[in-house]
Amino acid sequence: MKKTVERIVIDESVSISKMKRFEAFARKKGFWTLDQLYVRQEHPGMPDGQILHHLLNNATIFLTTDRPFHNKVLSKGLRSYYIEEKKITGKPLPGIRIIPDVVLTKTDHVIKNSYHEPKTEIRHLLLPSSPSKLKKLHTKRRRIRNHFGGQDHLDQITVTVSWKLTGSNTLIGIRIRASSNVGIKAFDASESYIAEEISPKHRSIAAVCHALILLIQLMLHPVKTLIYYDAANMDNPNEYAVGDLEDPFVVFFGVLAECFNDLKFVAAPKGPYVERLRRKLTDLAGNIKTNEIVPENILEIMQPKFWNA
Repeated sequence: MKKTVERIVIDESVSISKMKRFEAFARKKGFWTLDQLYVRQEHPGMPDGQILHHLLNNATIFLTTDRPFHNKVLSKGLRSYYIEEKKITGKPLPGIRIIPDVVLTKTDHVIKNSYHEPKTEIRHLLLPSSPSKLKKLHTKRRRIRNHFGGQDHLDQITVTVSWKLTGSNTLIGIRIRASSNVGIKAFDASESYIAEEISPKHRSIAAVCHALILLIQLMLHPVKTLIYYDAANMDNPNEYAVGDLEDPFVVFFGVLAECFNDLKFVAAPKGPYVERLRRKLTDLAGNIKTNEIVPENILEIMQPKFWNA
């Protein structure tokens, strides 16, 4: 006997075009229903664990493009369909590790209308214009959020920043490590390597600005943030706050820094994290054709519409 389908729950990652394809598929299979819940509209930013807890049951079908979460839902005896450009399947995907359970806290049992942090006025101006880069950013943000079972479980963000000169380019390295307030082990949340053509005077402040931009893009700015800067070749960012206000870099840095609730800069002349980052930059400098390096132009980002926002 077939289980009744009372509702289709659509993950945030599912586009309108994919949803239309799934509708044709579900109608053909005979389980289409007009009762649909779009997570993007009803509970934006809801962590995977809470989607499982609050929205899914034996009478629902979940639709997603997230492979690990698809397998996770199926492992709970619930129904899920994974959809991509040429494939729709309700079976487990091979070679995909099932995400471990995250224990819900007392506050997690209360469903929210939105799980996103309040947006900054300039965040939308800092987002990449490329759809593929936006998708990667969304995936990275979701991975961080779901590792800890939600944004509320984040305790501290630790960032290591350095740069290395490679020919006419400045190669900037940024590594982000996140820790929780619910006993979940910290993990390396993100790393970025950026090639910039920038004047010697602005190399250090540009590197710090890129780190702040990435944190705002990932919506990590409300969390307590410590930025360890490579003191061997970088200026003290605390001096930027009292720097030349005629310098657009200083102005832009101030706009970015104001987005953070708790931001501190710590000199790191040595230590395992900064030394590891230095080694990585040296390796990348010897292999400039690697796809790990992303070309950027911070001067374009620093147009007046941004730093006067």
